[in-house]
Amino acid sequence: MKMKHILIDCDTGIDDSIAILYALKSKGLHVEGFTTVYGNTSSRQAAENTLRLIKLSKCGYEIPVALGANENLEGEYGPIPTHIHGDNGIGNVELPKSEQKLLEESAPDFIIRKANELQGDLTIVALGRLTNIALALVKDPRLPYKVKNLVIMGGTINKPGNVNPYAEANIYGDARAADIVFRAGFHMTVVGLDVTTETYLSGQDISTLEKYCAEENRDIVDFIKSALKFYFKFNYDSTGIQDGCVVHDPLAMLIAENPSIGEYRMIRAAVEYESQEFRGMIKTDERFISDYSHDEILYCIRVDSELATRRLLSVF
Repeated sequence: MKMKHILIDCDTGIDDSIAILYALKSKGLHVEGFTTVYGNTSSRQAAENTLRLIKLSKCGYEIPVALGANENLEGEYGPIPTHIHGDNGIGNVELPKSEQKLLEESAPDFIIRKANELQGDLTIVALGRLTNIALALVKDPRLPYKVKNLVIMGGTINKPGNVNPYAEANIYGDARAADIVFRAGFHMTVVGLDVTTETYLSGQDISTLEKYCAEENRDIVDFIKSALKFYFKFNYDSTGIQDGCVVHDPLAMLIAENPSIGEYRMIRAAVEYESQEFRGMIKTDERFISDYSHDEILYCIRVDSELATRRLLSVF
């Protein structure tokens, strides 16, 4: 399988961190850079977490990190969900500080530059709100035709939302940006709650990983175990899952690398951002003559959850 060049846009919380470490250790992915956005934590804290994760990974190559939006397109910020991801976004685990500096370039400018440099060979993996992508589109409306694929973790169609009955947190957090991105013409794959809430990591999985991990990844596994203690508690308190958690961002990363673990439906979709009651809801129009003139997107409707979990842990 040909190595994929990816740019990761993230709000580096606990599940982002596992997705990031997977990408940095996978032989099938080359990370061209990171851009950060607020959500699980502030954009700056997400950038700090990302720099420390790059150092932890010992991935063997330099990866630039660009600071992105710290509010949505409506100028709103927060609240930060510290009860889910801890005060620092990664379960209050303190990783060694990195000596690497952030780029002076903004996240939207960096996204556009990498898309131009890679000439159609860049996959963007968006693990948070879509604010940076929307801002990049304002600067370069041709962006969708310069990237190979945009894979996003967000949304729900057939499962209940996790912010309101209709919406998932990433889409809800900047619904206007999401609507802009959904309509922009990207070759786009959406990995939402329909499949992420069917995919689990358990305490037993982590115990097995501790037993069989490569020695050079011991520090990574220690971090994952420590961060997941916080996340497991939230999942127990909110959903009743015992000694485990659902897998959101890592599943999107796995699908970005190898879409064959999922099944998809082509849909025409937009996002509601004007109605407060339905904010963040994915609106579909699958009539023969649709009101939506923009391209269809791929929406993941089913996934081989057991294979996904095995594949996620295998790189460590």
